[in-house]
Amino acid sequence: MQSSLSQIRDTEFPIVRDYTYLNTASQGPWPNRTVRAVQEAAAAMQYVNTPRGMPETAPATQLARERLARLLNAHPEDIVFTSNTTHGLNIVAQGIAWQSGDNCVVPRADFPSLSYTWCHLRERGVEVRFVPWTGAGPSVETLMAAVDTRTRVVACSAIKWDTGYRVDLEALGARCAARGVLLVVDAIQAVGAQPIDVQAARISALATHGYKWLMAGFGVGALYVAPEALEHIRPTFVGSQSVVSAGEGFEEQLPWQPNAQRYAAGGLNTIGLTALASSLGLVEEIGIHAIAEHGSTLAALAQEGLQSKSSLRVVSDANPAHRSAIVVFTTGAAERDAKLVQELAAQGIIVALRPLGLRISPHVYNTEADITRLLAALPG
Repeated sequence: MQSSLSQIRDTEFPIVRDYTYLNTASQGPWPNRTVRAVQEAAAAMQYVNTPRGMPETAPATQLARERLARLLNAHPEDIVFTSNTTHGLNIVAQGIAWQSGDNCVVPRADFPSLSYTWCHLRERGVEVRFVPWTGAGPSVETLMAAVDTRTRVVACSAIKWDTGYRVDLEALGARCAARGVLLVVDAIQAVGAQPIDVQAARISALATHGYKWLMAGFGVGALYVAPEALEHIRPTFVGSQSVVSAGEGFEEQLPWQPNAQRYAAGGLNTIGLTALASSLGLVEEIGIHAIAEHGSTLAALAQEGLQSKSSLRVVSDANPAHRSAIVVFTTGAAERDAKLVQELAAQGIIVALRPLGLRISPHVYNTEADITRLLAALPG
């Protein structure tokens, strides 16, 4: 591990002094360095357009782009910043030149925002094929079985929000590429928690947001678009940053930017990007493979302990190939699940209640002792 997690836990995350926080899949707490960076950036905004103020284009914007590109094994120019994951997904969905009778393939019961993005296309004659699956998540074979000659897109979450199931993106991407189908990924539950190589996985477009595993708050999302996918996704929002301009004046033509910057329509949230750049620096310092290994270790420990409790059932997949840092379990009754979440919160153990049960999602600030404390607080 490139940097000691115990040291980072003590110096960066005051939340651990008061709570056993196991709810990163809902929202990640900010590290101290990110709070300081935002405070400094906000203070600079009091002196705009002066030597003491923040530049019109904050250096943090480019730093965030470069750090996110390294995390995804992408080129910086292939990443455009958005307001959230849904914004990025809609840029893609609305930008494709759909023909009546085309279809897109989506796992049934994926995150609602992902599903709604494609449902909205029905008014344009697009068939949305919601693919049923068994177990904790959809297999590559299950998704590809729904693909035919009119399929334009396969869209899925990298990690399912309600089970923690991790999709084999490299296998899925290879199959989609062989069929000439765009692979569009909602990666909000993966970026910052698991390695994603957009080139190795042949991902056409990937959308994410900074407020979960990237620990950078709301309002700053990002969209990666592969160079080979640009011709298939026309910009639907257009602004001065979307086009190549010879000067400051109005251009009657629309010479699109030669990369994902064609989807940038206006000014950016520089304060939010300051937070994102800072937290991405922490992710780099620790190392994404070390983060993933740590999360998987804690998840495995939790699953093992939960399986020994006769009153609880583990929903998540135990297969390491599909394991993430998210573990979901249930008492078997929604009312009992809800009561148990409240009982844990009263003891300072913060978890989430989701449709399939209780969800835990440990991250870099958690330890094996946190999992042990959780297990001790649960019924047998």
